[in-house]
Amino acid sequence: MAKLFRVCDLGELQPGDKLAIAIDSESILVGNIDGKIYAVSNICTHEYAELVNGFLLEDTITCPLHLSRFKLETGDVLNPPATKPLKTYKVVVQEGGVYVEV
Repeated sequence: MAKLFRVCDLGELQPGDKLAIAIDSESILVGNIDGKIYAVSNICTHEYAELVNGFLLEDTITCPLHLSRFKLETGDVLNPPATKPLKTYKVVVQEGGVYVEV
């Protein structure tokens, strides 16, 4: 059964910002792209690297280790060496808070 977990206040995650959170045993990257909030796995699918240390540009996150790029909305891989997409999470913004469904 899915649960909502509070990540932060919406005002704490400005456009272009990203942060990593741990929920249960999952590391999740939450990013704000032009006011739209996305949540994906924080760990690159190619080799262990925390994507929060990568580069957020437009609607993508680039892995800091081998430069694989992923689309934040879908988790899709945009260039190698990664071949598997990132897990995505539903984001809910309500009452000034950002929540992730896990």
